[in-house]
Amino acid sequence: VIDYIMGVLTEYSVYAFNDNIKKGFLTSKNGARVGVSGECVFDKEIVTVKNIKSLNVRIPHEIPGCSDKIFNKIKNNNDFYNTLIISPPFCGKTTILKDIALKINTFYDKNIFIIDERGEFSNIRGVRIDLLSYSDKFYAFEYGIRSMAPEIVITDELVTDSDWNCALSAVNSGIKIISTCHAASLSEVVKKPVFIKNVFDRYVVLKTGKLGELENIYDGDFNTL
Repeated sequence: VIDYIMGVLTEYSVYAFNDNIKKGFLTSKNGARVGVSGECVFDKEIVTVKNIKSLNVRIPHEIPGCSDKIFNKIKNNNDFYNTLIISPPFCGKTTILKDIALKINTFYDKNIFIIDERGEFSNIRGVRIDLLSYSDKFYAFEYGIRSMAPEIVITDELVTDSDWNCALSAVNSGIKIISTCHAASLSEVVKKPVFIKNVFDRYVVLKTGKLGELENIYDGDFNTL
């Protein structure tokens, strides 16, 4: 079964997808991310993962209206606040991010640039949406923004120093950013060594263990709204 699924995901050309495999995932054409676990092959760095033993399939969901409770809180008249959506894994951050992208595309005259590192936004389309898939954030922010001239950048999972500094650079250039971060609370995010206070104007915290449910929304100074 695993061999069959791997064959379908790689279109029976595993080597063509090796860059993603050695990062531990593959993504189907409809945006389902599949975690890959097996034996790492090293030659100073990871060359590939062989003898795949298990797969973790994350089925993508599109839930129209799932961002309704927070959407008006992240709007600033006809513009948007720089917003970070916070929760542990499997609480609906990416699904909400997709719904926000579609809402902005439908109702606002804004050019949207989606940085889709793992192919999870492949089913998100719109006349004002530019999608860059399988790029790291540094390249996407440095070159994609310069080439596509977006007004709003949407990207999942700020993790590293580089991610946060790229986001800060975009904000300082006048571009709005809506992103996500893995954490159980705002205080947990603030304690991260990579955290930069001046990036976001809104922090949306989802309830731990409650899919898509809102815990609280804070402004840039961490006051409850």
